[in-house]
Amino acid sequence: MAQSKKGMVKRNMKKFLSILCICVCLLGLTACETAKPVNQKDSEVVSEYSQFLAQYLLNEDADMYAYFFADQVKGLSDFTNGGAEFTQATLGNIGLDVDGNGFISGIDSWNKAVEEIGKLKSIDKTTVKYSTKGDTIIVDLDAMFEKRSAVVEFIYEDNLNKTLTSYAVNINYTFGEKMQKAGLNTVLGMGTVFIVLILLSLLISCFKFVNQAQTASENKKKAAMEAAKPEVKELPVQEEIQEDETVDDEDEIAAVISAAIAAYESENGVISQAESGGYYVRSIRRRNNSKWNRN
Repeated sequence: MAQSKKGMVKRNMKKFLSILCICVCLLGLTACETAKPVNQKDSEVVSEYSQFLAQYLLNEDADMYAYFFADQVKGLSDFTNGGAEFTQATLGNIGLDVDGNGFISGIDSWNKAVEEIGKLKSIDKTTVKYSTKGDTIIVDLDAMFEKRSAVVEFIYEDNLNKTLTSYAVNINYTFGEKMQKAGLNTVLGMGTVFIVLILLSLLISCFKFVNQAQTASENKKKAAMEAAKPEVKELPVQEEIQEDETVDDEDEIAAVISAAIAAYESENGVISQAESGGYYVRSIRRRNNSKWNRN
C-alpha cells in the first residue's frame, strides 16, 4: 500500500511538471511573437518623409528653403517663432502632415544635438518598424554627422496621412563615454545628497544658539519688568496715625486702672483720693524688667 501511494505521488508530480513546462513554453512563444511588418507602400512613404526632413528641412538647406518657402521661411527658428498652427499649415502646403507642437519640440532636440555632433553629412541606413503597441510607425535613420554618428528617430501615426508626431536625435556614444557620463551623474547625485545632509546637520546644530538667544531675551524682559515695578515706601502719615492710636489706647488703659483702684478702695472702706481729688493717673509706661513680662 505504501509503495502504491508513493507511485501515485510520483506520477502526479510528473503530470504537474509537464503541465508547468507547457505553460512556460506557451508564454515564451507569446513573448517572442514578432511585430507585424509595415507594408511596402507605407514604408516607402515614411522613409521618404524622414530622409527629406533630415537632409533638407532640419539640416537647413538654403536652396530647399528658397525653392519650397520662398522668403516666408528661412530656417528652423521661423517655425519656432511662428508657432504650432503656422508650422502645421506651412509644411502642409508642401505635402507634409505634421503635428505642430511635436515638430517644434523636436527642433530643440535637433539643435542641441547639432551643437555637439555638427551638421548632417549622410544617411547610411533606414529602418522602418511598428512600435510595441502597433499603433505608430518608427523610422530610424543611421546618419553620419561631422563629428560622430547618431540615429535620428521619427515617429508617425498609422493613419491615412502618416502624421509626424515627434522626432529626436540619439547620439552614438562609445562605451567609455557612457561610463564617464554615468560616473559623473553618480558623483553629482551623491555629492548633492551629502551636501544637503551636511547643511541640515549644520542647521540642526544651530538650534541651541537659537534657544540660548531666546532665553537671554526672556531674561532681559523679566529684568526690565521687575525694574519698572514701583517701590513701596512707608508714608509718615501712617506713622502719625499709629502714634495717635497708641495714645488713645493709653488713655483708655489709664481710665480702666483708675476705675479699678477706686472700686477696690470703696470695697475696703478706704476713701479714694480720686474722689477728694488727691490723685489721678497721668501716664502709663511699660517696664522691660517687669515680673509680669517674665511670666
